Amino acid sequence: GYLIWHLWPDYRVFVDGRTDLYGDEFLRQYLSVRSGRPGFEETLAAYDVNLVLTYPDDALSAQLACAGGWEEAYRDEVAVIWVREEAGQ
Repeated sequence: GYLIWHLWPDYRVFVDGRTDLYGDEFLRQYLSVRSGRPGFEETLAAYDVNLVLTYPDDALSAQLACAGGWEEAYRDEVAVIWVREEAGQ
């Protein structure tokens, strides 16, 4: 909710902590992305996700580092922000 409140209307948030609002299928897709499972890139593209906020030691962060097409825009001990390369231009 915090990012929705601060970023709207310039940015839309893909998912937040209120998972009960999204439905089972969407939650499955989100968990697949969050885990960096095969197909995560297609899901991010389908929802037009251009920024990803994740933890430094998260599986998704490792996958984005290897996937290509994503640039690490910010990193500290708490979070990493990834930007889709073509979106950042």
